[in-house]
Amino acid sequence: MSNRAFLTRTTFETDHDGASWGWRIGDDYVRSYTDACAEHEVPVDPLELLANAATEATEDERHLLANLLHFERGISINGSWHDYEEIAPVLQKALNGGEG
Repeated sequence: MSNRAFLTRTTFETDHDGASWGWRIGDDYVRSYTDACAEHEVPVDPLELLANAATEATEDERHLLANLLHFERGISINGSWHDYEEIAPVLQKALNGGEG
């Protein structure tokens, strides 16, 4: 059974304030989002976006990202697949408070 994780840079439309920016993150068990950013605060680069999402992660999001490390799995970021070897250094640094 597959449990593919995803992270997507997202524009959120609101009735009262126009657009806000952020990201959606999830897998088969967790779905979450951050929507209180300005466009310039949400990186276009996939690994920078992953670093931001990991640094600002909720407890559930941290668990999802830690599981990627534990089970050596990759993640789809903005529709492109990123293997474990590519994301591991970014996640280790972000989840360990800057220590890689």
